[in-house]
Amino acid sequence: MLEFVEKLTRFPWMILEFDIESLRQAGFEDVEILHIVLGSAHFNYLNRMADGIGIRFEYQSDLPDYKLPPYETRTPPPPGTARRRSVHHEDKVIAWISCPDPSLTGLGGSDPLNLLRSLGHNPDAAQLTKEWRDYQLKPTAQLDARTRGRLALYVSALNYCEYSSLYYRQLLVQLGDDSLTLDGLSKGDQPADLQELDRLEFEHAKRLTREPWTTGEGHIDRLRQAGLDDRGILQLSMLVSYLSFENRVALGLGVAIEKSLP
Repeated sequence: MLEFVEKLTRFPWMILEFDIESLRQAGFEDVEILHIVLGSAHFNYLNRMADGIGIRFEYQSDLPDYKLPPYETRTPPPPGTARRRSVHHEDKVIAWISCPDPSLTGLGGSDPLNLLRSLGHNPDAAQLTKEWRDYQLKPTAQLDARTRGRLALYVSALNYCEYSSLYYRQLLVQLGDDSLTLDGLSKGDQPADLQELDRLEFEHAKRLTREPWTTGEGHIDRLRQAGLDDRGILQLSMLVSYLSFENRVALGLGVAIEKSLP
C-alpha cells in the first residue's frame, strides 16, 4: 500500500493495472483501493495548498528539512504510455476497479463521466468531486474561464494525465482557443507572448505541480506585484492543487477515456 501511495504521489503517470492487481493480491478490496487513491490524491492537494500559500506552523516543529531530487531526474513515462492506457481500457469501459453504479444522474455533457463513475463505491465522494470541480472551474474576477481552462490543461499535461487533458482541451475549444495554443498546452508548454501576470501564474502552476516545496514568499510577492491580490493567489493555488487531486484519481484508478471524446 505504501509503495503504491509513494508511486501515485511522485510518479502518478507510472501507475499500471499491475499495481492495482498487486493491491488486490495483498488483500485489498476495490472499495479499499478507491479510498487509498482518494486519500493519497487528497493529501497531494492539501500539501500543495500548504506550500502554495505558505501556511505557517502554529506549533513548534523539530522536523528536519526534507528535499526530493530535482524533478528533471525523475522517471518519465514510457513512450506511448497514455495511448496504451486508453486502448487498454476499451473493453473495461470505466476503470481498473469495479464501478457498482455507472448510471450517475445530474451530470452534464461537460462532466468527466468515467472519472465520477469510477467513484461509484462512494457516491458521496463522486458528488463532492463534481461540486469541487465545478467550483474550481467557475470564473472569477481575477481568473476567468479561459485562464482556468488553460491552467487545467497545462497542469494535466505536466502530469501526463491524458484523461483530464482531453476534457480541458474540449473546454478550451468551446471557449475559442486556437489549435496551436492547445497543442502546446497539451505538451506542457506555456502559451507564447504571455503578459507578466499570466507568465507568473503559469510558473506558479508548474512549481506547485512539480516541486511545491520550493515555493517561497518571494514567489507570492511577485504575483502581488504583477496584479494578483491575496484572494486571487489563493484561488490560483486552489485550482492547481485541485488538479493534482483530479489527475491522480484518474491515473491511479486507470479511468478510461469516453468513446465520445476525440
